[in-house]
Formats: sequence, C-alpha cells, structure tokens
Amino acid sequence: MPLIKSTSKKAFGENIRREMAAGKPQKQAVAIAYSTKRSAEHKGSTMKHEVKKPAHPTAHSKMHEEHKAKMEAHKEMMAHHKEKMAHHKEKMMAAKTKGMK
Repeated sequence: MPLIKSTSKKAFGENIRREMAAGKPQKQAVAIAYSTKRSAEHKGSTMKHEVKKPAHPTAHSKMHEEHKAKMEAHKEMMAHHKEKMAHHKEKMMAAKTKGMK
C-alpha cells in the first residue's frame, strides 16, 4: 500500500505500521515515515528544504538570547571545573612524589 502523505500523527503512525508490515525494520520504517512527513510539509515548494520563519520573531529572539546566556554560564562552569581538575592533579602529583621519598 502507498504511504499517506500527511503531517498528522495518525498518518505518521500508519506509515510506520505499513512499512513494518512490508518487512522493514522498525528504525528504517520510522525513518521512512519521517521522510514522508517532511515531504508533505514541503509539498508545493519549489525548494527541497524551505526554512520556516518563526511565528513570533520576538519570541524567537528571546529564546536565542536565553540560549546564549545559558551557553555563557556553561562556559564559565566548564572553566571552573577545569581549574579544579588542575588543582586536584597537582595535589595528586605532590602526594605521589611525597610517597616516593
């Protein structure tokens, strides 16, 4: 049976069932269903993959700013952990050399 070219969850699930009934492994069936869903989203488009614009540009920029802030905090935390690791490494080397004497 041909696959359902739709973006609905029901069609997605049915496409997976159809592919698995045809003997495809589950992972492959899911990949095919996603591909069919994507092509249904872009139906009528002349480009293969069209970039969708966010519904609310302000919401998008707010999320972007929040993400940038989280990334900066993550970088700071990583630097802190790197310093701690270096300090512990120095302590371990000092204990090791002290034990060798």
